[in-house]
Amino acid sequence: MPELTAALAWELATGGPGPDAASLSGDERFMALALREGLQGVGLSSPNPPVGCVLVRDGRVLGQGAHTRAGDPHGEIMALRDAEGHGEDTHGATAYITLEPCCHHGRTPPCTEALLRAGVSRVVIGVRDPNPRVDGGGLAILRAHGCQVAEGVLGEACARFHAPFFKLIQTGLPWVSLKLALGSDGSIGEPGQRTEVTLAAIQSLAHALRRASEAIIVGRGTIEADDPQLTDRWSGPVPAHRTFWRVVLDSQGRLPTTCRVWQAVEGQPAVRAIAADAAPIREVEDLRLPPGPGGCSLRHLLHELAAKGVGRVLVEGGGRVAEAFLQEDLVDEFHCFLSDRPMGGKPLALKVPPAWRLHAEAPFVGGHWQVFRA
Repeated sequence: MPELTAALAWELATGGPGPDAASLSGDERFMALALREGLQGVGLSSPNPPVGCVLVRDGRVLGQGAHTRAGDPHGEIMALRDAEGHGEDTHGATAYITLEPCCHHGRTPPCTEALLRAGVSRVVIGVRDPNPRVDGGGLAILRAHGCQVAEGVLGEACARFHAPFFKLIQTGLPWVSLKLALGSDGSIGEPGQRTEVTLAAIQSLAHALRRASEAIIVGRGTIEADDPQLTDRWSGPVPAHRTFWRVVLDSQGRLPTTCRVWQAVEGQPAVRAIAADAAPIREVEDLRLPPGPGGCSLRHLLHELAAKGVGRVLVEGGGRVAEAFLQEDLVDEFHCFLSDRPMGGKPLALKVPPAWRLHAEAPFVGGHWQVFRA
């Protein structure tokens, strides 16, 4: 197993590790490059998918691009612009695209039209777009205009990469990643006490999960024990348009106004999920939700976040919140930071779906980062 690095942490946070282009050839090699390109849009493009595209002719990359903001050009257009910027002629080129190109007028024109105008003669996709406005229509249009089409190249990896978008389109709910740091005894430590399960350096790498998400959810107990800000502190520049919602489950509105999470942070608004009347907090948005397990209806909360354009949610604490999300069958993947040493508290009663399997893992000093999903 490879050692945990920043690059690997980002891949684990975004559905990977993805295929290694250097070990592949032909169509698979260039699709792996398109997947790598698409990583640029994770955490930025929702509710749109972070599609990656690579343009190739005679084994040489002419241009590449990714979709990084809803309303901005899609990955195909960015790749065409990249090729044009380098003085490349795209006539007769092959486009490798992680997701079927759109064929309808939305906030941007159809990518199928742009590819045909650019003279692209072959299009290779990883997976079809389940959006009813596309769903095979993009491929049909390309074929009708004489463009060769191949689909299903690295299809499993592309489907895994775009799974958050697929879920949002098909259910109206965002993708939910659950993150917990557990001792070897299955405990997060004594209730109400701050427990350092992993080293600070590993905690820093775990911030890849925040950067890959558009919202983070924690319970009141986490705020009372740790008084965190819940901010996205992943290394690297943050585009001005990125919004990261900091959501606290405080059904009765009992947390004091002095909590650090309520402090204003540019681009990272704070939200309080409540199920009862509570005095407002300055610069904090209240979401009034129906009652549910743990105080608020978690399903309603996810729908409210989806309405804000959130496609990926990170549930980061604490133990009761994690158990509630699992019991409600609202979790799509589980990121477990498993320590080699016990924490001494009561083991959590985590009811992980039986269909889930260990998808990936990476060792770190003192433990393992494990990813479980269906």
